Amino acid sequence: MTDAATEELQWDRPVLLIGASPDLDPDMVSGIDPHWPLIAVDGGLDTAHAAGLRPSLVLGDMDSARRVPDDVPALQLDGQDDTDLEKALQRISAPLIIGFGFLDGRLDHVLASMHAITRLQRDIPLILVGRRDVLLRPVGDVALSLVPGTRFSVWPLGKQHFAGSSGLQWPLDALTMTQGGTIGTSNRVASASVTINAGDGEGYAVILPLAAYDAVLQSVLP
Repeated sequence: MTDAATEELQWDRPVLLIGASPDLDPDMVSGIDPHWPLIAVDGGLDTAHAAGLRPSLVLGDMDSARRVPDDVPALQLDGQDDTDLEKALQRISAPLIIGFGFLDGRLDHVLASMHAITRLQRDIPLILVGRRDVLLRPVGDVALSLVPGTRFSVWPLGKQHFAGSSGLQWPLDALTMTQGGTIGTSNRVASASVTINAGDGEGYAVILPLAAYDAVLQSVLP
């Protein structure tokens, strides 16, 4: 097991993260490019094994994972001031990160996942996939091909200004969103092409039904 509190993990391909949610659908993961690294985040090791998946690495403070197999590399990251997902996001450098098992299960765990993406400082697009929803934390603007009528929510990760949008029932033009102020949940797709022109701000997330996962993935693939 490696002990490297500040080690950066670099890949030139998208990286998959597996969290500890017991509701992981293995078919969602197994259908993805097998050459992409699969990383178990602490208790996500047990979730991965239960789904018949073999991680290429496990990382975290190891307070939830059962025994790590000797043939699986492990990165011990101690500390209780940040979650294991935060630890992973702070260290991974890749063109895209996709996380499974972080949006389902206990509400406090879901809130911790939202906290982690709020603190993400790297300019890396991030997708979190759950049983019902897919969340995209984009870098800058968004362009998606979606089915009209699809639920489309925008959640600010701080103070975020929007220069404009197209294809939504309720446009985002000149809106400034903040948590505790204006938010953008339960909007609707009005046309097959949706764009968001983001202005200055601290970032935002787009939350869609799981059926939109392929469209979200295609919009950010390198």
